[in-house]
Amino acid sequence: MMLRFTRHFVAASLAVLASGVFAPVLAAQAIDMGQFEGLKWRLIGPFRGGRSTAVSGVVGRPSEFYMGTTGGGLWKTIDAGVNWECVSDGYFRTGSVGAVAASRSNPDIVYAGMGEACIRGNISHGDGVYRSADGGKTWSHVGLKETQTIGRIVVHPTNPDIVYVAALGHIYGASKERGVYKTTDGGKTWRQVLYVSERAGAVDLSLDVHNPETLYAATWEAWRTAYSLNSGGPGSKLFKTTDGGRNWTDLSQARGMPGGPLGRIGVSVSPADSNVVYAIVEALEGGVFRSDDAGTTWTLTNSDRNYRQRAWYYTHIAADPKNKDTVYVLNVGMGRSTDGGKTFRGVGTPHSDNHDLWIDPDDPNRLANANDGGANVSQDGGRTWTRQDYATAQLYHVSADNAFPYRVLAAQQDNSTVRIPSRTAGAGITSSDWTSTAGGESGYVVAKPDDPEIVFGGSYGGYLQRLNHRLNSSRNINFWPDNPMGHGAADLAHRIQWTFPIVFSPHDPNVLYSCSQFVMKSTNEGQTWQKISPDLTKNDKSKMGPTGGPITKDNTSVEYYGTVFTLAESPKKPGVLWAGSDDGWVSVTLDGGKAWQRVTPAGMPEWGLCSMIDASAHAEGTAYLAVDNHENDDLAPYIYRTHDFGKSWTKIVSGLPEDSYVRVVREDPKMRGLLYAGTETGVWVSFNDGALWQPLQFNLPVVPVHDLVIKDDDLIAATHGRSIWILDDLSLLRQANPSGGLATRLFKPRDNYRVSGGGGFGRRPQAREEEPEPTGENPPMGFVVTYSIQEPAESVQIEVSDAQGVIVGRREGAPSAKGLHKVPIRLQYSSYRSIPGMIFWAAGSRPIPAPPGTYTIRLVVDGAAQTVDGRFVLPPNSEATEEDAVLQCDLARRISARVDDANQAVLKVRDVRKKVADASEDAGKSGKDPKAIASAQEGASRLGAQLTEIEEAIYQVRNRSGQDPLNYPIRLNNKIAALLGVVLSGDFRPTDAAYEVFNALSGELQTHLDRLESLLTKDLNALNTQLQALGIERVAPDTSGGGVAP
Repeated sequence: MMLRFTRHFVAASLAVLASGVFAPVLAAQAIDMGQFEGLKWRLIGPFRGGRSTAVSGVVGRPSEFYMGTTGGGLWKTIDAGVNWECVSDGYFRTGSVGAVAASRSNPDIVYAGMGEACIRGNISHGDGVYRSADGGKTWSHVGLKETQTIGRIVVHPTNPDIVYVAALGHIYGASKERGVYKTTDGGKTWRQVLYVSERAGAVDLSLDVHNPETLYAATWEAWRTAYSLNSGGPGSKLFKTTDGGRNWTDLSQARGMPGGPLGRIGVSVSPADSNVVYAIVEALEGGVFRSDDAGTTWTLTNSDRNYRQRAWYYTHIAADPKNKDTVYVLNVGMGRSTDGGKTFRGVGTPHSDNHDLWIDPDDPNRLANANDGGANVSQDGGRTWTRQDYATAQLYHVSADNAFPYRVLAAQQDNSTVRIPSRTAGAGITSSDWTSTAGGESGYVVAKPDDPEIVFGGSYGGYLQRLNHRLNSSRNINFWPDNPMGHGAADLAHRIQWTFPIVFSPHDPNVLYSCSQFVMKSTNEGQTWQKISPDLTKNDKSKMGPTGGPITKDNTSVEYYGTVFTLAESPKKPGVLWAGSDDGWVSVTLDGGKAWQRVTPAGMPEWGLCSMIDASAHAEGTAYLAVDNHENDDLAPYIYRTHDFGKSWTKIVSGLPEDSYVRVVREDPKMRGLLYAGTETGVWVSFNDGALWQPLQFNLPVVPVHDLVIKDDDLIAATHGRSIWILDDLSLLRQANPSGGLATRLFKPRDNYRVSGGGGFGRRPQAREEEPEPTGENPPMGFVVTYSIQEPAESVQIEVSDAQGVIVGRREGAPSAKGLHKVPIRLQYSSYRSIPGMIFWAAGSRPIPAPPGTYTIRLVVDGAAQTVDGRFVLPPNSEATEEDAVLQCDLARRISARVDDANQAVLKVRDVRKKVADASEDAGKSGKDPKAIASAQEGASRLGAQLTEIEEAIYQVRNRSGQDPLNYPIRLNNKIAALLGVVLSGDFRPTDAAYEVFNALSGELQTHLDRLESLLTKDLNALNTQLQALGIERVAPDTSGGGVAP
């Protein structure tokens, strides 16, 4: 843990209401959500790894490795760590991987154990063991669901069906599903071959590859409550079996082992010499121990606290496969000893807090390391490592500012906070688009509502920072700046949680709230703070002592108890504040804090954590409460609803899984009774005020969802293991058909912004780096038309027209597959027609963006048409008004039309001139009166010359290459066309000069057009009379708009 202030998928269904007006719940009726088949979440980043505690390479396949993340599933690389791909999506039912092992004898067989054993306060439970027989392509669940936490898996070196699992068991309660389990049939059946107690489970295993019936097992007496951590006790032991687990010998009392109590133990038998065994032991006199007689006796070789600090979180050791005197220990840093464990030198890793190390038994220079930043691979013994640029970040809370495009703010576990744009003008969202912001790894991060460049962020220890991005200035505004590190909560004037609330009033951007056991208020950006509540917790001092032990204390504020954990002010009425404590109380004030009432729901878990309160935007007495009780060994979901300021509450959890607790609930701000919930495995929705919940998962991975926020009709999810995702356009859910499933249907669009960029996703090539940079996904660019198809169609056409019926967007051959489709269409008017071979300077033909306004969308599916209206609007950060944009489009269209007039005139000149020349030649061959012929030919020549004069006044005919205009001055059509770029340079009203120049050039052009019209009527008619007298066909101008090149 470090404080830093800088920088397939699950099938799902939804439930919705018939209209945008909430109707009272009549029945908990599920709705066929197939109507949203095809809707998807998009990942925006950050592409910055989160914690991993498990890695495995594949013997004989030097480019293959697996990484187990603590929330984000199991990942695999086939290019030695350059690129990673999640291989568990669609198969695993939980997201936290505690152990992974690939078979040495059959590298296609891989086992993954769920639930991490580095038992920090934000761990996620697992559901047993998964097995793959095809290198991670597909997986089967093979049991041990109730173990919840698995620290190590070892596979027999020659028989991949023999597997041992170190199960630590329930972290927040006693359980019998602990100890060492063994299967001899690939997971079909399991035997518990080592059991110590309901409080002690197995955490580490090491198998002697030369004598695979010999196994060392470390058990650990460890547990957590909401307010305490225990690491150590009589159940912490080191065992050995030489008969495959039938009998065990307790090595904890062997000569040389430290006296008790013992805590966490890591063990590794040397593959180079079966007699050499290393152990790292948490004890008062602990450290690194070595045995040279296969565990009979031990010697303390190193007690450096750098490698045994915070032992419950680390205590990992790995013996080199080729050299019995080389051994690694993992802690905040990683150390390597080459003298049998006596001395260690640091081995640099890309991220601190190291938890696992895999060493290739055939090549000790080939390493894979797991740490709080993910996994990384080394091919040179740890001198260099691969990057950790994958989206497994663990976020606590999420918010969005009022910039445009809005930016998403969140705090990443063991990293900095981040501020990421929800969309960019580029192909995707890269690390260059986002930055760190206020606060540290664990806190809320919120921007000032009226100034998104000023951000407030928190972290553990009560740290509260104000950061002005505009000025790059910051200050610490802790409301009680008494550093609590190492102290228990009972010692403190303010008990401030690891992740404490930071909330702005929805009514006054200068009112900022934060919480300890009290609600604090500032009206001057933290310069002064006012306490506006009494202690709103149970204030049980028996639950506020120093935590950790019995060997090593660990007071970081994760276990600080008796705090206000969630706070919300009613968007409907100022001064209505809801507060929920981590020890099970709910309070409300109706007068801004002058008086508080306790309104805890009846039947709510007594010590349940009030994880999130959401005050309704539709009714001042309505609020929704998410209660997390997993720290009392209860995985059940709890959500409550009140419509009367907390006088009565209704539990609303129907449809939610029984073993996926809820961290957050939110009400849709535009549709009353439309609710969203984030659970330990995903996102759910209710469209009947909580009477029934249905999955809103789509392509979102199975992952803990710690927070949700709704911004501009988008739902943003902060996951704890897969970074940040956005579900665009909640207006679709508000339009759902409650009585049917998928239908052929055109949805009314939300307001579409007239912006550029978007649509990219994947990896963006880098100019100076060998490897491409991963990028987040932008929303589609343009005017997005959303429709669904009930059955595959023969043809689908989309047209968008303006108020005058002019088509400004068309898509022939639009997606016609069954399901929901989002099709972006550029709304634009066509530009002028070009002359064949035309050379223009700084004036290429370009479509003209349609102005803001209301447009009609027409969807035609196999001949059947539907229409809806949709609005195209300027973005809030545009400097233009709607009138400006309309004037801009109008002038641009007039310019384009005038260029078209000019170009068509040139084409007409060329057409008539050629026809006149041809007619003159035909006259000479007619054999008629020579004088009549001569007169006709003279008239033809004179008319041709006059036409050429007009052509050359309108277009520079000498320009034949791109830079010829530097030699031959441009003419009228080019000059007018160049104005198009001037007028369309941004969203602005055209300048007066643009109008003036356009009018002047247009007038000049009109002179030539009038002269041309005269020539093509009077002069050409006279010539045609002469030609007809000679028997020559009349010359008629082409009216098709075609022409020939000069």
